[in-house]
Amino acid sequence: MAELYAGRKFDDPNREVDATGRRVFSAFPKEAARRALQGIANRVLGGTAGTGYKPVTATLADGGTGGIKTTYLVAVVINGKVSSCPAQDNLKMPGASADFTGTQGSNTVAKYLVSTSTGTSGTISGPGNIINKADYATQALAEAAAKLPDLPDGHCPLGYAVFNTPAASDVVVASCGLLSTAGTVAYTDLICMPYDD
Repeated sequence: MAELYAGRKFDDPNREVDATGRRVFSAFPKEAARRALQGIANRVLGGTAGTGYKPVTATLADGGTGGIKTTYLVAVVINGKVSSCPAQDNLKMPGASADFTGTQGSNTVAKYLVSTSTGTSGTISGPGNIINKADYATQALAEAAAKLPDLPDGHCPLGYAVFNTPAASDVVVASCGLLSTAGTVAYTDLICMPYDD
């Protein structure tokens, strides 16, 4: 009997009992955790504004003849490697796919993510979800309920657009010209993926 308990303290866990269920991290799929870390680690370094200045971001705006533009070239870090994303006008809005028809319904709000992979000018993905503004007391509350789509694998986020459609008509996002002519749009520049959007 003494041999059975040799080298063990009275409060050591029982070696015959599987304690893996107590490990919090086993509840999260590895891919989801990797993508979450990627969204924080892949980031915009910005431009060279000089010591004491905030970094230059891509500065999203309406495209000249459609979609969204990135105004400035920025340096980015993707998977630990430095790359650059040139300024680009008229990035195409998401078109018809298995997840999104390319049409955003009337009186709705959604967020579209602008991101880049190594050596590219950027791409637009989304929407994360489409919120019916009639379900909320104010437009601001509806916009807060709209979430960003997942960051594409191997990308760095540049910013996002919050797109509100008019109450009277649907908007074919994939073919609209200046977004502001078919609804209203507000842009937010990003350094990395936000935690709560």
